[in-house]
Amino acid sequence: MKRRAFLAGLAGAGLVLMLAGCGFQLRGTGPGSTLTLGELALESAGGPTSELTREITQELNSAGVTLNDQAPLRLNLSSEAFRERELTYGDAGTQERQLTLTVPWSLQRVADGAYLASQEEVVVSGTFYTSSDQLLTRDDAREALKSQLYQNAARRLIDRLQTFQPDSTRTVQPSSAAPSS
Repeated sequence: MKRRAFLAGLAGAGLVLMLAGCGFQLRGTGPGSTLTLGELALESAGGPTSELTREITQELNSAGVTLNDQAPLRLNLSSEAFRERELTYGDAGTQERQLTLTVPWSLQRVADGAYLASQEEVVVSGTFYTSSDQLLTRDDAREALKSQLYQNAARRLIDRLQTFQPDSTRTVQPSSAAPSS
């Protein structure tokens, strides 16, 4: 039994070294996990109490960004949209459904109103399973997936905001073209 535990430990250590060697890191733990934007004003179509606004506020705070209405940059969030479609067709007992969340956003300089990122979108999706005879379960599964999609959209938005870096004059510019989706 000692030999098996030793081999399992050795295999685990080898896996950790291999992953570290290829640059693997957990989301939010690497050097890019903080934003250098400093502070932002957040304007949300859903208001400050919407679930999306709360998730994005939490992610921004975790990334080291201070929310301040007098900040030089404003993150504008338009109304998010959910789209649901059925992936399983026919009279199957269990059906697979896909839920897609689209969050339009823009990043704007307050001083002159110029857009650093205009009419961008974050799109995330996920699936859940349901059956026609369990309607309450379907609603619970949909709501759980919506919460997960809000979290994923907030993380994806933070990833997109990391492409904006202040230069030596503290003017924020995109460091490269923001990736789509």
